[in-house]
Amino acid sequence: MRILILLLLTVFVSAHADIDAATGLTKAPGWEQVRIHCGGCHSHAMITQQHADRETWLGMIRWMQATQNLWQFTPEVEAEILDYLSTNYPPRQELRRAPLPAALMPPENLAQQQKQEMSE
Repeated sequence: MRILILLLLTVFVSAHADIDAATGLTKAPGWEQVRIHCGGCHSHAMITQQHADRETWLGMIRWMQATQNLWQFTPEVEAEILDYLSTNYPPRQELRRAPLPAALMPPENLAQQQKQEMSE
């Protein structure tokens, strides 16, 4: 139920969002923090193309801090950034294709069959 509400909220916000012309970021609480702290190292388009839950966004921040020399944020700033990213750029499950039906999948032993055919 929570996921459905979040999805509906995201669709509503996207349809009525005010987009910053310079960055492409959705103008919502916290967007200025993202503009300032994230845009200093990479394009804002890199942010808008990513979609993740709060935990994954935090993981990306921690990776950048550990490997890319991203500075530490105060807890308040970090929370504001994570709130913004997870609300405005959440996971987009609807963009993934459905799994292939089993009838369209290759046989499990396909690699073995191909090796055998090549050795003959």
